[in-house]
Amino acid sequence: MGISVKGLVKQYAGKPVVDHIDFEIADGELVSLLGPSGCGKTTTLRCIAGLETPESGRIAIDGEVVFDADSGVVVEPYHRNIGMVFQSYAIWPHMTVFENVAFPLRVRRMAAADIERRVGRALERVGLGAFHDRSSQQLSGGQQQRVAVARAIVHEPAVLLFDEPLSNLDARLRDQTRAEIRQLQRELRVSTIYVTHDQTEALSLSDRILVMHDGRIRQLGTPEAIYARPNDMFVAEVVGAANFFDVTVDDRGAATDTSGATFHTAFAPPGSGPARALIRPDKLLIGPDPGGDLGPNRLRGTVRQRLFMGGYYEYVVETRLASPRVLSSAEFAEKAQVVLSFDSGDCIFLLKE
Repeated sequence: MGISVKGLVKQYAGKPVVDHIDFEIADGELVSLLGPSGCGKTTTLRCIAGLETPESGRIAIDGEVVFDADSGVVVEPYHRNIGMVFQSYAIWPHMTVFENVAFPLRVRRMAAADIERRVGRALERVGLGAFHDRSSQQLSGGQQQRVAVARAIVHEPAVLLFDEPLSNLDARLRDQTRAEIRQLQRELRVSTIYVTHDQTEALSLSDRILVMHDGRIRQLGTPEAIYARPNDMFVAEVVGAANFFDVTVDDRGAATDTSGATFHTAFAPPGSGPARALIRPDKLLIGPDPGGDLGPNRLRGTVRQRLFMGGYYEYVVETRLASPRVLSSAEFAEKAQVVLSFDSGDCIFLLKE
């Protein structure tokens, strides 16, 4: 069941913004569509919602085909069993909290008693049980966002769609609301697509992440897999901070950089020749320079910047080849001579694009 997308194409002015993509979302799974502005993620979401009509492809929600270009099936948005939370929340200012949340049920002509019961339950789930009669104009941004979520879940949809719902919130409220959305989604066990350009949201919320670029899927996998083993440099930069070192790879999985340092990886090399070694900032270890020959997977450098981040420091270390970022609880002064090291399992080689 869940969501099935096959061969989806959407064009604007003859140019594809979604270009023959395929993916499946299982029952109860949350998948984030991640990528830069213009990559096609919101257009994909709107096609699933029925707010855009694709040129070709097939979309099924909870086992029901809602769009099929070949057979001419186009189910209207209000007949698709979805709940959607927009970036702007779309809260009606002339309605109370209750009236906003009740709207999808009244459109479906449900009985008043059922509406009262369902709205009350939805508001309790998002922590707004006491806001029943509050004017929507008296709500904070975070409260408006919760009303939008309550309205999306009140009719018990088969699918939830989120279009960058936290972008208008401040950082602290964004962290809190992100955790609440994830907890609610797990409780409801509803298939969910979450569109975002924020890698932190995607990594923390998702069962899987679908990385998009230029209307196509670059990689689909668990947050852990994509973070540790990105397919290419684009994915590496989109999903988490990345340090790159220009290297030349041999066919045994070893590489040297222009300063003569040697890099080893535990993974099969993508080929031989010019490449880039990827090491995440949290996988680089920083220590004092002991002098002498350092051996493989070690780099000498100088601390050029130190930022205190609370529970750890963020360093910029200048080496002969690059100036990588390093995250560590160890304390070093700026201008300190240090050695960076890493495990071969934390280094991967990516061919230059």
